[in-house]
Amino acid sequence: MGLRNYLKNRELKRLAEDRYILCLDGGGMRGVIPAAILTKIETVLRSLGDDRPLYSHFDLISGTSTGGLIGLALTSRNRDGSLLSVNRTSTHAPSKDGTTEMPAASFDPGPDIARILDIYITYGSIIFPRSQSLFQLQMIGQLFTHKYDDISFNQLLTNIFGNARMEDALTPTMVVTYDYGNDRPYILSSYKTQQVPIRIAARATSAAPTYFSPTTIYDPDQKRSISLIDGGVVANNPVLYAYKEAKRLYPDAKRFHVLSLSTSSAPYKLNPERTGNGVMSWLDPAKGAPIYKIYASSQMNTSNEIAAAIGDLEYVRIHGDLERKIKLDDTDPEVLNHMIQAAEKIYQSHEQEIHRFCTHMVQRKMHPPRPITRNLNSEKGSR
Repeated sequence: MGLRNYLKNRELKRLAEDRYILCLDGGGMRGVIPAAILTKIETVLRSLGDDRPLYSHFDLISGTSTGGLIGLALTSRNRDGSLLSVNRTSTHAPSKDGTTEMPAASFDPGPDIARILDIYITYGSIIFPRSQSLFQLQMIGQLFTHKYDDISFNQLLTNIFGNARMEDALTPTMVVTYDYGNDRPYILSSYKTQQVPIRIAARATSAAPTYFSPTTIYDPDQKRSISLIDGGVVANNPVLYAYKEAKRLYPDAKRFHVLSLSTSSAPYKLNPERTGNGVMSWLDPAKGAPIYKIYASSQMNTSNEIAAAIGDLEYVRIHGDLERKIKLDDTDPEVLNHMIQAAEKIYQSHEQEIHRFCTHMVQRKMHPPRPITRNLNSEKGSR
């Protein structure tokens, strides 16, 4: 019995020293898929007897593009009038290691997870309104301007996040953007760029080239304004940047555990016979812009392979192939329903992995994530 208790206590101590990270891919409207899976994860945690808010289980939440939007929503404080508002009666979260129970009411309830999915379904067509122009005229127009006016998108972000700033995030949060004027990845976070409004961070990480205009912010390091675009150009799967940030935030951690949620896609295999005939062959939109597809696919494969090979990183990747190609801006109700069904299948195929990951999070001592109060801007290599 003594040995059993010793081994149990040793394992609980190890879990307390570990850090848990949530990573959310980019993918436009395919954000429906990770949003739907997150509602499943919340249900799993509650079935394990833990009704703490989802965000409180993670020591860092990271995202790119649409994944950045979800991550920022997950860590938003409960605010009257927000589209994420929740009114939930909290109970006590049971301790799994015999320590004093911590009431879930000790936590800000955060957002209603189901509302994140509802926002995609209800407001997707506002972000990506269907063009009434002829296809050919629309394609020609995109050669000279961005596909979408961002007025409605900006208003939606205001309705979701209000005037909250990055420092208001409920747990350490980061999103990936790209400073194309200086050719460098740029991380917006709750611990380095605290004063940036969350709605601006959300707009920056999702400023997909050709779809939306870049976003301008003031960079205190350079003491001037910089222009940011969608982080998907450098890390559609933010796992490597999240790992790098977590190592700096938690230098004493023994091991890092990443739950990485993909926005999924239809399998893409390039037929060599369809390329190799000059620039237009690689760029031809009628062929799916093969060069873009190759860049995106190779980037994702690189992130997956490197993350899986890092010694102190457990990398749990939740991904599934879709049966059809879905564009970043497809808001057709039939397509949305297809993605929700796909999310259910993806969850079922990874149910054991997700349940095991959630069990380990629940077994950790019941305490809020350690707040990160220091500003890391002055540290060498902060970006």
